[in-house]
Amino acid sequence: MKNNEMIRLVKGARQRDTQCQLALIEGFKPLMLSMIRRYVYEVDAVDDYLSEAAIVLLNAVETYNEDRGVPFSGYLKKELFYYFVNVAKSHKNCTSLDFSPGDDENFSLLEVLPDPADIEGDYVRAQDLLALRQYLPCLRERQRWIIEEHYGKNRSFREIAAALGVSANSLVKLHRRAIADLRTHFGLNLIN
Repeated sequence: MKNNEMIRLVKGARQRDTQCQLALIEGFKPLMLSMIRRYVYEVDAVDDYLSEAAIVLLNAVETYNEDRGVPFSGYLKKELFYYFVNVAKSHKNCTSLDFSPGDDENFSLLEVLPDPADIEGDYVRAQDLLALRQYLPCLRERQRWIIEEHYGKNRSFREIAAALGVSANSLVKLHRRAIADLRTHFGLNLIN
């Protein structure tokens, strides 16, 4: 494409002339395909990237300034370069969960991810908490209070002691007595 023809097409495309826009896209299609092949490794997505390259071209038409002395083809080449390098960077460390890392085609990465749900453990903890809540009213008021503050509200002994103006050591002793009473109630003769 000659320089005069290119300038005419760029000016026409800037004024939203569809014929000029299509002529520019068709004229620069080899450059766009070259950039796609060089920087993007997804062969099945060439048509999608060609559409994106056409959008980059139309955006370049809007931002191109011929007063800077750079030919439109050079400006477009740099715009496409930066666009597709960024696309390549974003896809560099991406791996599909359907990807099979070994020779076994029936195996995928999704199958080896740990399952964060612990249904049985959650059920056991819920039952333990239910049993604990049933016995808590049987504890002395201060023991019940320290258990609720420490475990229910996730407050440390130092935090609780500072709020009350007492020593953390006295709260630890109160906590130990409450735990000992709970163990006795549930038939757990554990030391500590």
